[in-house]
Amino acid sequence: MNSMHFIEQSPETKPFWDAAAIGRFVLPWCRDCHRTHWYPRGSCPHCSSTKIDWRDSEGKGEIHAFSVNRRGRAPYVLAYVALNEGPIILSNVIDADPTALSIGRKVKAVFKPAPGQPPVPLFEVR
Repeated sequence: MNSMHFIEQSPETKPFWDAAAIGRFVLPWCRDCHRTHWYPRGSCPHCSSTKIDWRDSEGKGEIHAFSVNRRGRAPYVLAYVALNEGPIILSNVIDADPTALSIGRKVKAVFKPAPGQPPVPLFEVR
């Protein structure tokens, strides 16, 4: 399960997908207002600039909010993760006991391939 299947691959998001394909997590950073944003796109949501650079991220952050979905074959965790760079990203926390999670828990982005899907950042407990 992943929450990023809605981000379409396009010329403006190509740097993100190219980096993800080799396990690198990059974030868009605006050269005009000097802010990082999420989700990958070619214009800044803060100031509307199209002067975007793609900066490497360690993918570290903490759980801002989460929900455990127990429907289906196995429970999974959908979480808002507040990245150290500032943006909050909606993704999944994987390989963790859902009952042991809490707000503020430290997590780190990982890329795990899924059949038929592009690699997306998921999060593991640090």
